Amino acid sequence: MSGEQNIGIYQAGSGKLDNSGTTVAGSGARVSVTTGGPGAAPDGVSPQEALATLRELLAVHGRELPAADRARARGELEEVADELAADEPDRGRLAGALERLGAALGSVAGLAAAAEALKQAVTGLFA
Repeated sequence: MSGEQNIGIYQAGSGKLDNSGTTVAGSGARVSVTTGGPGAAPDGVSPQEALATLRELLAVHGRELPAADRARARGELEEVADELAADEPDRGRLAGALERLGAALGSVAGLAAAAEALKQAVTGLFA
């Protein structure tokens, strides 16, 4: 392993941890998760709960992201929050913000997983 460094993997959660999902580690690592389509939110989590969880994780682990990705993630989180607070959320705006959010958080596995959980929770609104 000349020149490589093991940076490890940090995993956190409240309650049950599910280790069956995609895990990435290392500089520039990315993850993409595709599901079979719309359905119920994971473990019955509401979009607002998933949003709050992601905000908490970003506050704790945001320094693990490049500064530009951290700033972009915060902006996209606010876009998602604004759309969710609207009387009639715009599906297109939500979908775009969630995709950009996932891309911004993709280099930190725990944040990427929380972004995917938020995406699934929001998808459940339109199922």
